[in-house]
Amino acid sequence: MKFHPRNSRLMGAARAPGRFIFGDALDATGALEACEYVIHTASPAFICRLVGNDTTEFEGRDDEDFASAILYDDVNNTSIYVCNSGFRLYDFTFTGAVPSAETLQSICDEAMDDYLQLQDIYKERELGYKQREMRSGPTEPLPPAARSEAIETLVGKTRQTLRDPVARIAFESAVRETISGGDQAVFTEAQLALQSEPAARERLIEAARDAIAFPEVVRQDGSIMSFELWALPFCFSRAKGGVWWHFPMLERVEPLLADALELPPNAILWLSPTLFTVDMLNERGCQNLIHLAPVMDAGCDFAPEDPDHARATFEAANRTTDPQWVVAWIPFLVERGSLNVDSARRFGRRALDAILPSIQEAISSEMEYGEAEIFAPLPWWEALAAGVMAANRKRLGLTVAMVLGKETSVSHLEAIVTYQPELSGYEIALRRLGQDAVLAVAPWLLVPDVAPDRRVAFDDLKRCLEQAGLKLVERAARLH
Repeated sequence: MKFHPRNSRLMGAARAPGRFIFGDALDATGALEACEYVIHTASPAFICRLVGNDTTEFEGRDDEDFASAILYDDVNNTSIYVCNSGFRLYDFTFTGAVPSAETLQSICDEAMDDYLQLQDIYKERELGYKQREMRSGPTEPLPPAARSEAIETLVGKTRQTLRDPVARIAFESAVRETISGGDQAVFTEAQLALQSEPAARERLIEAARDAIAFPEVVRQDGSIMSFELWALPFCFSRAKGGVWWHFPMLERVEPLLADALELPPNAILWLSPTLFTVDMLNERGCQNLIHLAPVMDAGCDFAPEDPDHARATFEAANRTTDPQWVVAWIPFLVERGSLNVDSARRFGRRALDAILPSIQEAISSEMEYGEAEIFAPLPWWEALAAGVMAANRKRLGLTVAMVLGKETSVSHLEAIVTYQPELSGYEIALRRLGQDAVLAVAPWLLVPDVAPDRRVAFDDLKRCLEQAGLKLVERAARLH
C-alpha cells in the first residue's frame, strides 16, 4: 500500500457487490438502530428497513409454505412488505423509477431468501464447526495362508516387471490394492523378501510411494480425479502427555492456502483436519495414507483410529505431566498439475504468513501446546524428510549445547549411537571420552516411510556429528 494523492483519479475496478446487502446502522445519536437495513443494488435500486417478529395480519399469514404480501399503510401513506416468516420491510427509498407492487414483492421475496440463508450461516458459526463424518480404512489382517499367497503374488508381479515392461500397469494396480487392503504385513514382507534383489525391491517401494503421493480417486459417477499429496511439516512442544490429531477448524485454512499459493481459480485444494505424527505414520508404515484421498474427496475426515477411544485416551494422558517434542504433518491434496515445487518455494513464506494464525487457533481449540514451528508446503515424501531432519538437528543441537554448558570443549565428548527399534530411530548418548557416565541422551528419528531406511538416517547422523566435531561410536542394541 502507498499514499494516494488527494486530487488524482481513483484507480482500479471495484468487484460488483452482491445483489442484496444487509447490515446495521447508527442513528443521529450514535446508538445502534433497532432495525437492520436492506440495500438492493440492482435496478430498481432501493434501500429499506428490516425488522423481525412481525405479526401483521395478511392473507397467507397462516400458510405452511412461504407467503408474502405488499400492504398499504393509509395512516402513514407508505407501502410495506410482510411475510409469514415474521419479517417486515418498510421505509422504502428508491433511486430512480418506482417499481410496481408486484415487482417489489418479487424482489423482496428474493431478499428474504438470501437473508434466511445468512441467518443459517450465522447460526452454524455460533454453534461451531459442524463435525463431518469420520472414516478410516480397513485394518484387518489376512489369515496366514491368504497372507502368504498375497505376498508371493506381489513378489512375483514385481519380478515380472523387470522382464516385461508391459506388466507394469497391472503391477502398479496390484500395489495399490495391496496397501489399501488393510493388512500392512503383505507389502512389508514382500519388500523384505526382495532384499537380495535391489532393483526389484526399489521398484516395489517406489510404486507404493507413488500410489500414496499421487492418488487416483474413482467417484460415484465413474469419473476419475488425479491428486497430489502435499504436507505442511508442523513441530510443537507439549508439557502434558498425549497428542490429539483431529482439528475441525483447520478447514478454514483451505481458501487461505489456495490463494497464497496462487492456484488456478477452479483447482481443488483440500486440507486434512487430521494431523499425522511420526508415531502414527510408523505404526502403519504410512500405508493407511492410501485411504486419505478417497475420504477427503467424499467430504469426510480421515480417522487413523477410532475417534471416541482415541479421545478418551488423550484426555486421560492430558492430565499427566510429560514434556515432549512432537513432529507431525498437516497433509493436503491438490489437483494434479495445479502446484509445482518452484511455485511452492516462491510463495511459501507468504503462505505461512497467511495460514499461521488460523492453524494456531485450530490446534489450540482442541489441544494445549507450547512452542511450535511450521514449515513451507512440500510434496509428501519431501515434507516427511524435511520435518524429521529439522527436528533431529534441533534436538541434537540443544542437547550438545546443554552438555557444553558444563564441559570445556566438544573435543572431550563422544557420541554413542545405538539403533532402537521401539524408537524407530537411533539413540545418541553423549559422554566424556574414556568414561562410562552418560551426560545426555537425544533421539535421531528415521524418516517415516513404507520401507524406512536405517542407512540413510545413520549416514545423515554421521555427517551431522562430524560437522559438530563429535566422535561417533556405533553400538548394537542389547536384547535383554
